[in-house]
Amino acid sequence: MKVLIVDDEVKITEVLASYFENNGDYTYIAHTGESAIQVIDQVPLDMIILDLMLPDMDGEDICQYVKSNYGIPVIMLTAKITIDDKVNGFEMGADDYVVKPFHPKEILIRAERLLPSSHKNHIIIFGQLELHKDERKVVVNQQSIQLTPHEFSILLLLAENPKKVFSRDDIIQKIYSFDSDMNLRIVDQHIKNIRKKVKEEYIQTVFGLGYKINEKVINK
Repeated sequence: MKVLIVDDEVKITEVLASYFENNGDYTYIAHTGESAIQVIDQVPLDMIILDLMLPDMDGEDICQYVKSNYGIPVIMLTAKITIDDKVNGFEMGADDYVVKPFHPKEILIRAERLLPSSHKNHIIIFGQLELHKDERKVVVNQQSIQLTPHEFSILLLLAENPKKVFSRDDIIQKIYSFDSDMNLRIVDQHIKNIRKKVKEEYIQTVFGLGYKINEKVINK
């Protein structure tokens, strides 16, 4: 998933980003409300981790903006602990509310629990590549591309985990879980077919390890 972490404390953003990226997620960081709004308007996010107190605006105002314009789940972070503060945060549209100090793993777990609702009717976009999950459709440069069911599943697996490298065995287990004894080279053939139909630059070979999405195309 693509996660925006908004907090004026650099250490907090760095630690949270590290946890999410180790989980295979792609992170964006903002230390002000203004920079957060810029990312929100430009990037198709799946999750926002939002500090209540920012130097230039209240996190509640950003939360209201998100809920008025986008369907992105918001986890609010705050040092305020009164019930009135929590109620106010939920009234502003926050999907979850976490009081500082917290363990980063808690935030990751809470985000993953909120994720299914954020992925309904979701379109994953990388450069000129669009994956329409519900329709299982691929569009490149506004042209529909025909992939086989297994080719689509592999491309979706990589796209949903842009930071993670998947070995051939990982892909076999994810896509063909009913038959773990399949020839691993079938994965190479699927990747070759996807590259031919879509574009080779979207899938990166990590020699000796496997395959991943090429991050260089994410913000093209």
